[in-house]
Amino acid sequence: MEKNNKKQTGKRSYGSLFLKKHSMSRRGEKAIYVRKEYHERLSRIVQVIGGGDIPLYAYLDNILKHHFELFSEDIVEDFYKRNKPIL
Repeated sequence: MEKNNKKQTGKRSYGSLFLKKHSMSRRGEKAIYVRKEYHERLSRIVQVIGGGDIPLYAYLDNILKHHFELFSEDIVEDFYKRNKPIL
């Protein structure tokens, strides 16, 4: 299983990708809702692996940043398939 994890994250460790200091100085202006079990799991990851040094909002922002980098071409392709121009 570790082999698949390394493939997804490259040669960097999980912590160096997602549990790093963040440029956001505070939480964003929007609230999001996640399943209770996901919130509990995310909070534990931040507390245990991250040592409590990174806020949950920064961890989530890092996850989303990686997701968009990894899937940007697919997202754009699917967007244009479903949003064809009129002319």
